[in-house]
Amino acid sequence: MSNVPLLTSLEPEVARLLARHNEASARIDWSYRDFLPLEALHAPSDTPPLSDVAYLAVETALLTEVNLPWYTAVLHEGLQDSLAPLQEFVRVWTSEEDQHSTLLETYLLLTDNGDPAERGRRRKAVIAGGFSHQLEGAFEAMVYTTIQELATQAFYVCTANTVEAQDATLSRALRRIAKDETRHYAFYRDVVKAHLDADPAYVTPLVDVLISFQMPGRVMSDFDERSMRLASEGVFGPEQYHNDVIEVACSFWNVDGLAAGLPETRDALTRLNKYRRVLRRMAKRLSASSAISGRSNGA
Repeated sequence: MSNVPLLTSLEPEVARLLARHNEASARIDWSYRDFLPLEALHAPSDTPPLSDVAYLAVETALLTEVNLPWYTAVLHEGLQDSLAPLQEFVRVWTSEEDQHSTLLETYLLLTDNGDPAERGRRRKAVIAGGFSHQLEGAFEAMVYTTIQELATQAFYVCTANTVEAQDATLSRALRRIAKDETRHYAFYRDVVKAHLDADPAYVTPLVDVLISFQMPGRVMSDFDERSMRLASEGVFGPEQYHNDVIEVACSFWNVDGLAAGLPETRDALTRLNKYRRVLRRMAKRLSASSAISGRSNGA
């Protein structure tokens, strides 16, 4: 990967995007307390515990969110010599993300879901593991955060669908968090789009990030096992990642058109298309396996 700088000429556009985000945030102003079943403190809850897979999905989201201090530190360090609106956005983003882990942890405590002591040990292990990446420069960081926010949004929506029949209040809380992720995604996405519009050659480092992307939650010691279980249960896996994340971002950025239009970027398009084909094959295999498993269980 190459360290391609952001365009200083686009600082007014990035400032406009920041203002748009702040205006949208001011209209929302939500608190995690709005979603907590506080009556559970005073009377036994009528809501049964979450299923194992639903709890696993919610806990995975929580353990990803609790590492916010490290994500902020990495972004702050990577952007400290970059555009001023981006540095301000990281602070705004941190303040908005801060509620997510608090909401999820408190909700699980109030509804007596899972083992709080074990969950606490996992929290500490995740934060102690820190977070780092191999990105070079602010533009690659913008691409990474775009995909990360969109993937997180898709995961929250899928998890909300999973828990809907078990706990409608929790489902509503997860959808509220997903809306935050959507707004964050839109900011990072449009910063990247502004650079692609100014210089299509940015598509090459963009593709480098897309095909090497890994979720920040990988610092969990059992992340692979969690991911496989959630994929096999139909919560979130390669199919959702391909359809709702990679293809959505590529379409918005018109990556195919940009890469095909420049000789120096055609290799990037070839690598990206190969990566997308692999994802599609993985999704089809998993879908077929789940269908077979469902028929067997039904028999």
